[in-house]
Amino acid sequence: MKAINIKGTSIGEIENAFAKAVPETFKPTLAIVFCSIVQDRVALVSFFDKKGIDVYGSTTAGEIIDSEITEGGTVIMLLDIKKEHYTIFKKSSSKTLELAKEMAVAAKDRYIDPSIMVISSGLTVDAEDIINGVHTYDNTIPLYGGLAADDLRMTASYVFTNDFETENGLLGLLIDNEKIHITGLATSGWDNIGVEKTITKSTGNIVYSIDNEPALDVFVKFFQFTENLHDRAEVIAMNFAQYPLQMKKSNGNTVLRAPLMANMEDSSLIFAGGIPEGSKVQFSVPPGFDLVDKTRDSLSVLKDTIEDPDAIIVFSCKARHLALGPIMEDEAGKLRAIWDKPLLGFFTYGEIGTAVDSVCDIHNETCSMVVLEERK
Repeated sequence: MKAINIKGTSIGEIENAFAKAVPETFKPTLAIVFCSIVQDRVALVSFFDKKGIDVYGSTTAGEIIDSEITEGGTVIMLLDIKKEHYTIFKKSSSKTLELAKEMAVAAKDRYIDPSIMVISSGLTVDAEDIINGVHTYDNTIPLYGGLAADDLRMTASYVFTNDFETENGLLGLLIDNEKIHITGLATSGWDNIGVEKTITKSTGNIVYSIDNEPALDVFVKFFQFTENLHDRAEVIAMNFAQYPLQMKKSNGNTVLRAPLMANMEDSSLIFAGGIPEGSKVQFSVPPGFDLVDKTRDSLSVLKDTIEDPDAIIVFSCKARHLALGPIMEDEAGKLRAIWDKPLLGFFTYGEIGTAVDSVCDIHNETCSMVVLEERK
């Protein structure tokens, strides 16, 4: 299996990049497409459709291609996987739990040993339901992925393929693990601080109160923000993204939930992931400038499973990007250098993956890496 990456900020640039990068001898079957909400998805899909190439696509909040970070553009990985070794599951429904189970059934019907890489809307789909739907049917199916984004507009995010697009559904890349070896790992690196607090009012990913105080006020007081943020919601996101809540879950996992936006009218915070009422949480902070090295070292253990992958996919939290800024490009470069193979990714509204000594979960402030290798 061969992988070639291209990028562009318009369909014209993509067409030119494709023509320059793809030799006559390379016949890609699958295009993984991560693009800004402002890009012309119809034109992108049409271009690949005419070439007989399947599209597996998502809108983003920033893109990652090899060791480069882009915003507002399109990044694409072209793969020549044999078509019998993968299937694209696509369906829209508000019943995510049932939809995810249906995806798992399709994977097991198609392959004896399947893996699933899934992307879904980051605004209308509860990723907990994706994981529960797949793993209540078969908890041995490896599951990786991320939630689509929309450049922090918080209006609609989309997943799409050749004849399908939805802001309320799933797009699953079902892979025959007997033919394409796939593995992954999720890591964050944030440290917890302060005393444990309780979420006293929340709905889905919106937290209204913590210890019976408005969520926004709790953040402002704890971190002693002095500038006037109450009429600048986007500034709040920039400040608070580096201080996610660590949430203890009933399955034993501790996961991060990062605030992305604030509602100035009711002092609530919108998080990149659900936080149920009654949840026990602590604030957390990034450990310092060595975070990038820690991320690289943590993910390097995947070399023990796949020493020489053909392609690398990265789902990295947008809140992580907001918190770390330019350091993210350094991280992308160090992650690519682990294997020196084509790497593609995007900044998400949530990451699906498995951390060390954990089970599959939905994460924030996390880098979830997936590596693929064609079995010889």
